[in-house]
Amino acid sequence: MRQLNILKTILDIFWFFTLIGAIGVVVFLPFYLFGDEVDIPIKIKGQEITTNDLFSKIVVLANVVSGLLFLYSIYLLRKVVGLFQKREIFNDQVIHIFNLIGKLVIASSLTSNISLFIYKIVVRNHTDINFDIGGYDSFLISISLGLFFMVISVIFKIATRMKEENELTI
Repeated sequence: MRQLNILKTILDIFWFFTLIGAIGVVVFLPFYLFGDEVDIPIKIKGQEITTNDLFSKIVVLANVVSGLLFLYSIYLLRKVVGLFQKREIFNDQVIHIFNLIGKLVIASSLTSNISLFIYKIVVRNHTDINFDIGGYDSFLISISLGLFFMVISVIFKIATRMKEENELTI
């Protein structure tokens, strides 16, 4: 299970550094949201948000929430890998967590992309549809990843049921 240990290490490193960044963003956010004099341009997925009006603040807040949802999904994935290391694989908790991870990844992606899409329409007075083929930050990849986790949840549920039926027949 060397791959599992490598995965856990990578997730732990990612979790640690992202958590530091998230704490910085959460500390900075009230100054941005409630301060009138903050004139720092913020770039989200290549879209620069330069205005300091209420709508721009809502878009920034939506993207911070989106990032925190994704961070929580990484926390849950670390938890699942920890359960796998303890050999607790076919477990109701694992099934629930996989389903929750899928929903969180989809909610994170939708929140971020829809808020930026509306921002482009309202503030920039133009819109474009960008599928970012081949990028890891792609909307389609994020939705697919979320659906994948939900499918894994269903597969684990079926496998758990089959394992229970198999144990009853012996």
